[in-house]
Amino acid sequence: MISVAEVRAFNRYYTNVMSVVEQHVLKNNLSQAEARVLFELANYPISTQTDLIDRLHIDAGYLSRIIRRFEREGLITRNRSTLDARISNLALTPLGQDLFQTLNQAYEQELAALTKHLSNQQYGELASSMQTIQNLLTNHCSKPSITIRHDLRPGDLGLVTRYHGLWYAPEFGYDMSFEGYVAETVCEFAENYSPKRDRLWIAEVDGQFVGCIAIVGRLSSVGQLRWFLLDKSFRGQGVGKQLVDLALAFGREQNYKSLYLLTTTDQATAHYVYKRAGFELTDEHEPVQMWGQTIQEQRYELIL
Repeated sequence: MISVAEVRAFNRYYTNVMSVVEQHVLKNNLSQAEARVLFELANYPISTQTDLIDRLHIDAGYLSRIIRRFEREGLITRNRSTLDARISNLALTPLGQDLFQTLNQAYEQELAALTKHLSNQQYGELASSMQTIQNLLTNHCSKPSITIRHDLRPGDLGLVTRYHGLWYAPEFGYDMSFEGYVAETVCEFAENYSPKRDRLWIAEVDGQFVGCIAIVGRLSSVGQLRWFLLDKSFRGQGVGKQLVDLALAFGREQNYKSLYLLTTTDQATAHYVYKRAGFELTDEHEPVQMWGQTIQEQRYELIL
């Protein structure tokens, strides 16, 4: 059984490491709490003050002071909800977005320096261990109910594009050209959509987008798995597997003989889900400069 001393020793070590990283990053007179609020608004573009309290477990009075400062400095806007005039939606201004990008790039540089001695395998083990700790210590009794639907509604395709841009930027450092690429592929899907060959699933919590996946028909007997995306807060809970299982079941229903997907080497978490579902690596390209990063594309295939 793990001892209190072991937990405290790990906590001291991790706190010291992250404090050094944040000291180097937060050079613009932001506190750690203010930086957390900024990062939260960047990842959840429309949030209420109650949303921030629930997600960050921050004191309401302290949060109000942070929000007032951000408003004075032009970092956020506050707009009344069209559904309930008592509620204000908070969102980053272009100036706030610029500050977030600056901080995010600084974090990436500090973390890259911290982990530069690790091999790719060790880096994957580190990320996996962090996710395991988070999953094991999460109170699963209070997990929100996730619904997955495939009835396409106005705005769904825009959400797929939007959240690829929002979530890939902080996680992988992709620039806005990646969002443009996703927009092009989504446009192609919309123009050629056939319910008998194509399907897009949207995962939601209380109407809020948390993930998606799609099957796009290619040749008569081949389909492509696309846009597998999941909010980091819901990873490790079986939601990703459920999305992939739905996609594979649809492929079999439509009598596809095989499914393939295109990915990149930096998406280790998704690769684990693909391999567990039976996909095998069939091709790997030479690294190229793309989306603001050095990208190495891969092709995985599954025979149904």
